[in-house]
Amino acid sequence: KKLILIFGENGIGKSNLASSFFMLSETLRTMDVRDIMQSILEDPDRLKNEEFSRFLKMNYKDIETLIHENKMVNSDEPMSLEFGFRLQDKKGRWKKGRYILETNDNQIIHERLEYTLLKNRGAYFDITPAKTIISPKIFLGNTAYQEIQKSCDMYWGKHSLLAILMHESKDKSDNYIKKQLSENFNSVIKFFSRISCKVKIGSRQERGIIGLPPEIFSSFDEGNIPTSRESILDKTENMLNIFFKNIFTDVHGVYYKRTYKENRINYKLMIYKYIAGMERELPFSLESTGTQSLLELLPFMLVVLKGSVAIIDEFDTALHDILVESLVISLNENPNGQLILTTHNTLLMESDIPKESIYTIYETENGSKKIECITQRPDNKIQKNTNIRKQYLAGGYRGIPKKIHIDFNQLLKTLKKDSMG
Repeated sequence: KKLILIFGENGIGKSNLASSFFMLSETLRTMDVRDIMQSILEDPDRLKNEEFSRFLKMNYKDIETLIHENKMVNSDEPMSLEFGFRLQDKKGRWKKGRYILETNDNQIIHERLEYTLLKNRGAYFDITPAKTIISPKIFLGNTAYQEIQKSCDMYWGKHSLLAILMHESKDKSDNYIKKQLSENFNSVIKFFSRISCKVKIGSRQERGIIGLPPEIFSSFDEGNIPTSRESILDKTENMLNIFFKNIFTDVHGVYYKRTYKENRINYKLMIYKYIAGMERELPFSLESTGTQSLLELLPFMLVVLKGSVAIIDEFDTALHDILVESLVISLNENPNGQLILTTHNTLLMESDIPKESIYTIYETENGSKKIECITQRPDNKIQKNTNIRKQYLAGGYRGIPKKIHIDFNQLLKTLKKDSMG
């Protein structure tokens, strides 16, 4: 499905669902962490830079840190992630695949990838500490196969084989490994490398984009680029003018304030707004929380049009209901990839969004979480004129908070009683 909207009450597990995709993306970068740590050892003064240290901590984590952050609390069992996927071959046929990653408390203990080898589906690799199976069919030559076998023996466990392969593919100056991967395997690597995630956990916002197309910056508000990419900055500036003028009547334009130093450009987004009877220029950083959130969301929305998968947690945060509806409907018109959103905006249920795109997440009797498409519920018959939102708010699809009444005076009295006692 091109579009998925997931509804559910607070604390039910929507962010946990999004985090599974975020963790997947993060596991693909652990070999990059290894290289960064090596560069720090060669230049330890860099670690004294507080901003640099904070950037490393937020963006690059080893597998043990990822397990610690994501594994179920007080669980002695292994953590298992399983991702099903479908890719389209050159003839337009959809082919199914599956990726499994299993860990204990500190490292990977099982990894398996299935997809089309040549004509039929098979295992690309299946690895445990006791046994390593890597299909030679995913390589064009035996030398590359042997080289990856050696890397797997050295690094697997602390890194996934997918992470090793992705690192080797971009690490070699001649792109030797990348050229030696089969066409189907290259498609799988490209697919996983372009999964984009924006996850909100509590008050923290984490974002993880592995590989953006060259024409899309990961940061539209400010950044630093080579002068060779200035033409892309010009095009981005034009694109943002179209975007914001369409949304806000008081925005007269945006532009990038640029500072040139050697072969680099520092850029910072500025905005022209009509305020109190006149046009005023101000840094975009002074804009409202909602407007800044829009700019952060934009790269994630654009990659979907390029054929990638994007997962955005709490898409509607700080945005007006009607604006959220307009954005989602616009994105649903021409998506080439897949957009997965978690949201509380029930107005979307009354929009032109396909009913088969609407899912709810709820808790079962044993405390597990279940995600279900509203069209798949056997006890709900949905007709063309069915009011999905009304049925959802009435409890027809689960995943809705129970109605409560809180006596706040009693809470206050409890505080006073405790303080006096």
